[in-house]
Amino acid sequence: MIIPSPKGIVPKIHEKAFVAPNATIIGDVEIGEGSNIWFGAVIRGDFAPIRIGKNTSIQDNVTIHCEPGTNPAIIGDNVIAGHNCMIHGPCKIGNKITIGINATVLPHTEIGDGCVVGANAVVTERTVIEPLTLAVGGGVSAQPKKKYTEKQISRMSLGAQLYAQNGKKFKQMFEKEKV
Repeated sequence: MIIPSPKGIVPKIHEKAFVAPNATIIGDVEIGEGSNIWFGAVIRGDFAPIRIGKNTSIQDNVTIHCEPGTNPAIIGDNVIAGHNCMIHGPCKIGNKITIGINATVLPHTEIGDGCVVGANAVVTERTVIEPLTLAVGGGVSAQPKKKYTEKQISRMSLGAQLYAQNGKKFKQMFEKEKV
């Protein structure tokens, strides 16, 4: 499903790219020649731009999104984003990279050309992975580390408020289409 952003920005998909019928591509997204977006993938360019190069495979159930009002998520040429990956920009993912199944790429990261990010790995915020590097690590069990203050919890709830506002915009947009 191809959906414009609430601002009316429509995804740009190269005519030689493949997009599965139940993939969802929203807003300021550009997809290059020969790239393929597989079943259940969600690419949300509603908060910031997303750029995907040539011959890149965004596999089943991958989610790509950015923090509001930030730089784009840039994914280069000949990249494989394995099944169930989460890529949360802004980030820069170079060329000829494999991101393993269920890996997570967090904001403000950079992955150099020719890298492999292992399955279940988490590329933590502000990490730079040098070209031609294997990066692995994940599967860590959640362990309680600290308690939050009410003020910190209030700040965290701003994200939920932002999504509520964004949800209202999309709801209005879809209701207009039904008329």
